[in-house]
Amino acid sequence: MRARSILVLAVLLSVLAGGCGSQDAEDLADRARAEARERAEKLRTSLEERTDRLRRRIEEALGDLERAVPRAERTSPEVEARGRTGTTTIDAFLTDILGSVDAYWTRTLRASGMSEPAVRYVWIPPGRRVGTGCGATAGDDAAFYCPVDDTIYVAQRFAADLYRGALRGLPGERAGFGRATGDFGVAYVVAHEYAHNLQHELGLFSLGGANSSEPIELQADCMAGSWGASVYAEGRLQPGDIEEAVGTALAVGDFDVSSRNHHGTPEQRRDAWLTGFESGDPSVCSRFAPT
Repeated sequence: MRARSILVLAVLLSVLAGGCGSQDAEDLADRARAEARERAEKLRTSLEERTDRLRRRIEEALGDLERAVPRAERTSPEVEARGRTGTTTIDAFLTDILGSVDAYWTRTLRASGMSEPAVRYVWIPPGRRVGTGCGATAGDDAAFYCPVDDTIYVAQRFAADLYRGALRGLPGERAGFGRATGDFGVAYVVAHEYAHNLQHELGLFSLGGANSSEPIELQADCMAGSWGASVYAEGRLQPGDIEEAVGTALAVGDFDVSSRNHHGTPEQRRDAWLTGFESGDPSVCSRFAPT
């Protein structure tokens, strides 16, 4: 805007000067254009340097993580019974999943000599609304992480509907991509939100807000996939679980690519989860960096 003002001033001077002063006005306009180009180049260089710093920060935080669990193989190990036996409430199920995710990241970070993670969570009862540190009120459709109060919010009704395959209105599913359903669909959501908690602790969560949420969201999908690989490698996945996670990742994808709140298309979200799952190594998630 300042460069444009200088150019307008130069044109005005040219008009006012007229005749013998026209050459001076033209020289002034040339200098103004040169200064504008110089400022634009400095801005471009500054943005590139900032992006490089962000990428180095992410690689520093995730690149040296050691795998604390076996790599998931294509051939499934013998399936074991997992979780609680018999019927259970959705809030207890959410707590079980969170405990598994937390145990994985605790092992992984401890093995890398890093501080163990901490997590706070609220499983919102049906019909209740809860205030959050982020200003938003969490109700029956809540499933998000708030970095201000460092808390994961998931509504029990949302989780129960997802578990039953009754959740409707997700952008990817509306466009014909995937289906959000099943216990491992719920697990995908919990692991994704826990990854945001971990990104916050590692100083990465806020970086995604620079231009777009997409890189930080895809990185969280990748980190959720690396947890999924640990469960798979332990032989605790049941038939159809992987399909449930992939279907849910597709269903929550969106196409609002012009918005800063764009989280990734269905294919991007699926591929990010599979990147973490197929490698079984959270360090691969360092490739998702703000640009």
